[in-house]
Amino acid sequence: MTRQHRRLRDFRGALRPVGAVMIGVGVAIAASGAVGFAWDLVAPSARIPVGGLWPCLFAALASVVLGAACMAASRGHVRETMSRREALVSVAAIWLGAGLCGALPFVFGARMSLADGLFESISGLTTTGATVITDIETRLSRPLLLWRSMSQWLGGMGIVVLFVAVFPSVGAGAKHLYRGEAPGAQAEGFRPRIAETSLALWRLYALFTLVEIALLWVAGMDLFEALCHGLTTLSTGGFSTRDASVAGFAMPAVEWIIATFMLLGSINYGLYYFALRGRGLRSIGRDPEFRTFVGLVLLSTSLLTLLNIELHPGGYGLDSLRFAYFQVATTVSSTGYGTDDTSTFGAAAFTLVLALMFVGGMSGSTAGGIKVERIVLMAKQTFAQVRRSFDPSVVQVVRMGRSVVAKPILADVMSFFVIYIACLGVGVLFVCTVDGVPIPTAFGAMLTCLSNMGPAPFHELAGFADNFAPYSPVSKTFFVVAMLLGRLEFFTLFALLVPGFWRR
Repeated sequence: MTRQHRRLRDFRGALRPVGAVMIGVGVAIAASGAVGFAWDLVAPSARIPVGGLWPCLFAALASVVLGAACMAASRGHVRETMSRREALVSVAAIWLGAGLCGALPFVFGARMSLADGLFESISGLTTTGATVITDIETRLSRPLLLWRSMSQWLGGMGIVVLFVAVFPSVGAGAKHLYRGEAPGAQAEGFRPRIAETSLALWRLYALFTLVEIALLWVAGMDLFEALCHGLTTLSTGGFSTRDASVAGFAMPAVEWIIATFMLLGSINYGLYYFALRGRGLRSIGRDPEFRTFVGLVLLSTSLLTLLNIELHPGGYGLDSLRFAYFQVATTVSSTGYGTDDTSTFGAAAFTLVLALMFVGGMSGSTAGGIKVERIVLMAKQTFAQVRRSFDPSVVQVVRMGRSVVAKPILADVMSFFVIYIACLGVGVLFVCTVDGVPIPTAFGAMLTCLSNMGPAPFHELAGFADNFAPYSPVSKTFFVVAMLLGRLEFFTLFALLVPGFWRR
């Protein structure tokens, strides 16, 4: 072994959870293929293409083989507990490995290029909801539609958190895996046994999903499409079975249900957890971030209703309210479903929607964006700095509710915002250079990917439809990195770029 190799850390033990997740993804792909194939046999649809079973099975087999190879490579190098550095490597490798495995059904079954398949897969797993498929209704069979939806459902709560719940034998390293995945400024385990916490959150997540599927079916949606939309709503993902998204159903009851569950998915799951553990529903209402989030939704919905009332004049303003409620819900939750054409909005309404894309949902939720908690903390920290400028003798303390926010957390929040804006600027420059699109178009695409938002604004300025199909493979690969950065909130991936990270 050379001196250089001796100075580098051995991360082969980190491949064990990567292999386990890749095997799990393979099982999910096979299950999606089998269920979709059986559905075609029992209830064939003239609208949805048939086939797709064998591509899913081939993809599942390849995923299992790759996962087994990773686990074999880690043999003899797995420690009893996982260090934080190993956890960061595992988290990054899990998302990349799962994305590669998840792309195989699209490559084999929909004849997509590897760049397109990887984009679609990562967009699903990160719950971004952006797509490169322009003909969903004629190109994707039930097995592929179901896997596409399942990828978002698995990514919603986080495949790393799922791993911690299902494979608790990782031991103390589970805490590091959980923190590497859980979003938010103060995301942390809710109980000493992280595996139990993760499993409880997944049960709650599954219960919400089942309730929504049942309500959509009762409201008149086809059961298969209700299943797919239930999987992609609670995950705040936004993949639809229709080219026109939710607008393709033209069912107001369905829109109200989906909008409500998108908002439920935008709420910190820790609040649900604590409520179920005996603190009651009042504990949710007392949370300062929740109150801010509800106020933001109510104010934004009211403003958008009034601003767009001329676009939807029917029903004495109720139609405008329905479209506004859905638009606000799909934006703050970063889901990306569509019932309205934002390109027809006036300047004020469009600016409001654009601002909501930056904010996103609550910390600890499946939503993307900067998060309401960070926005509040940045606002309070800015106010404290302004006050210190004319009254330096006063000790400025930033609180979230009654709790004093520690300075390291405030520093983390400000660093996050700086990195977010820097990545947005670099991304715009890169996409403009590679694909020659207008600056607003590149800005909209990068905002969508970094905030895991789905459909991108300003695409019409480049003559694009509301998808990412026209971009070059280089830009699509760049967008994949941007989606992963947004989902893992930058620090996890950027830590891997520090040379000292890899040294002993």
